[in-house]
Amino acid sequence: MAEPLVLIVDDEKGLLDLFCAMLRPLKLRVLTAEGGAQAIELLEQITPDLLILDLAMPQISGYDVLNFVKQTPRLDEMRVLVLTATGPLRRSPTTDLRIARWMTKPVASSEFRAAVQGLLSEK
Repeated sequence: MAEPLVLIVDDEKGLLDLFCAMLRPLKLRVLTAEGGAQAIELLEQITPDLLILDLAMPQISGYDVLNFVKQTPRLDEMRVLVLTATGPLRRSPTTDLRIARWMTKPVASSEFRAAVQGLLSEK
């Protein structure tokens, strides 16, 4: 069986590199997208097991990406981990946006890896 596929989306290249390094000890395939537009382009072609998503991004926000996910039935089984500098900004329940877990940046490596492993094991 192939390693789980994780897509990490953030508009800061340095953070993408950091999150990839944090996940390196795990046996995962990791793709990155620099921003919402690139994330949607990738999600039109692939179905990751886990989407790790920043919300506050210019032009196409994480909320826009979540709306795309919600409207794409093929992505129904994909788990979503929101990793953002702020907590939930909308009053809408996370189930409406298909978010499995929220984490606030900065995040400790061990906590981040544990959350990723936990979400992937729930799949």
